[in-house]
Amino acid sequence: MATATPASATVTTLCSGYTACAKAGMSDAGYSKANKTMYWRMYSGHNCTNYAAYRMVRAGMPNTRPWTGGGNATHWGTSMSRITSGVPRVGSVAWWKAGVSPAGSSGHVAYVERVVSANEIIVSMDSWNGDFSWARVTRATKGWPSGFIHFKDVQIVNTAVPKVTGAAKVGSTLSTTVGTWSVAGAAYAYQWMADGAAISGATASTLALTNALKGKKISVRVIASKLGYPNTASYSAATAVVQPGVLTNTSAPTVSGEPKVGSTLTGHSGSWDPAPASLTYRWLADGDAVPGATGTTLDLGPGMVGKNIKLEVTASKTGYTAVRALSAGTGAVAAGDLPPTDPPELAGRAVPGTTLRLGAVPAPRGATRTIAWTRGYQRVPGATGATYRLTAADLGHRVRAVVYLKRPGYKQLVLPTPWSRVVRTTPVLRISATPGVNRLVLRATARATAVRDLNGILQVRARGKVIRKVAVRHGVASATLTGLRTGTRTYRFRLLRTAATEADVVVRRLTIR
Repeated sequence: MATATPASATVTTLCSGYTACAKAGMSDAGYSKANKTMYWRMYSGHNCTNYAAYRMVRAGMPNTRPWTGGGNATHWGTSMSRITSGVPRVGSVAWWKAGVSPAGSSGHVAYVERVVSANEIIVSMDSWNGDFSWARVTRATKGWPSGFIHFKDVQIVNTAVPKVTGAAKVGSTLSTTVGTWSVAGAAYAYQWMADGAAISGATASTLALTNALKGKKISVRVIASKLGYPNTASYSAATAVVQPGVLTNTSAPTVSGEPKVGSTLTGHSGSWDPAPASLTYRWLADGDAVPGATGTTLDLGPGMVGKNIKLEVTASKTGYTAVRALSAGTGAVAAGDLPPTDPPELAGRAVPGTTLRLGAVPAPRGATRTIAWTRGYQRVPGATGATYRLTAADLGHRVRAVVYLKRPGYKQLVLPTPWSRVVRTTPVLRISATPGVNRLVLRATARATAVRDLNGILQVRARGKVIRKVAVRHGVASATLTGLRTGTRTYRFRLLRTAATEADVVVRRLTIR
């Protein structure tokens, strides 16, 4: 058991002596109190093999030398060649053969406390006829251990398994913790599993659940690694079976356009999370599906009057549960407006016995036309044709036709013609005038077609002035005009216009004595 020479060019002493090393934070793992005991039948006290054997027993191995044969340090690696390699691990035994610097003729062993890199380690050790120490060993032309014996390497121990969080449904994202580990500063790698099989490419700390994972249980394997330690894996508990995803309607569908027959409504799908693969539409009228109305627009026909229109949108995506969303209602659909049409013309004279005729009225497609003739504002019973023959009943009234255009689902369009002139007949006035001394004996008769009893006023004018008004009763007027000046003059006898008759005039040249 040769004495190590920490002062060699490839070995740098970090501390020396139990007390000094303890003050420097470099523990002897309790060997200072146990060094009088022989471990693995090695010499007790300051001795590299007894210290290394102590560390293995303290790591959990039995105090029984695990090989037969010599106990000198040079024999350790050759006797345990099956577990000896050139890879340093924390907790392994660094071993130098006899004659390999810094070992002497008996070789040397030390406990690997830390692996700084593939070419640098930190060890603790004791030495025959020397003292306890910690040292940095750097690979160079000499001084690097002949091998590392892996009796009981320190493991990275998982003390709390990784935990998966998130909803197990398509479209969600799962996350995992790394768990808790015995060694600080480890790096972690992830592998997500579906029903125990690795998911290709799923090596991040999160996993987006796709439709391919629907119906499977998800777990994650976390691998902790740190230089100088063997990699250690830990597995999370599996999730419940991945359920179909749920689409969320984040803003309701809307409907634009005027809710009126003849108009077109346009539907808007609203917003969804995540974006759906497809959207289907269904229009509802008072809650009932409109047959064939499965597009983004709806033409409002006559059957929609008074109904409340809504749009139902169904969002779908593979692996997700289809979701329906409903727009607000439009309110009752109003009747439509027929296109404007110019009122028809009215032709004919306003005289009883003549016929008034209605001009052409183009009817919009699908509309029906009805006609009503009115005397004043009263309908004439039975007068519904394109012509109307005037009768005595129309005397004194204006007459017109009213055309009604009707189409189901639309407001009725009313088209009145212009009014006719007041319906009147032309009278025949006959005058008998007998002149006398400063007087005139007058008798008049008046007759008019369609007028049974003509009543009115007969006006007598001379020299531009009205000299007498005589009442006409039942078509007859008589009077004696007195106080007239002598002489020959022109006299005008005017039957004034009445509601039923036009005016008529008779002119006489008479001489008063």
